[in-house]
Amino acid sequence: MTTTAEILCRIEKGGTLDELAKELDMSKSILVARIEFLVRAGYLCEHHAGTGCGGCGKCETCSVPVPGGGVKMYALTDKGRESIAGRKK
Repeated sequence: MTTTAEILCRIEKGGTLDELAKELDMSKSILVARIEFLVRAGYLCEHHAGTGCGGCGKCETCSVPVPGGGVKMYALTDKGRESIAGRKK
């Protein structure tokens, strides 16, 4: 089974949910459930790109073309970074 640290390390590298699910050899629905748990547990934070949310430093230059909504993006919190400190995959 894929560990929390493996998921966090891969999210830190960036990419889409489809890419991440494929690399971790898990279904996208299970990955989404694990990510939602990590958000609730404080390891990840959620940003909504393309909506002018002000949630990250890239909002002013964000060019994600999403009509009427935005895109969920995830970033490691301090707790998440601390949990994988020294571990690189």
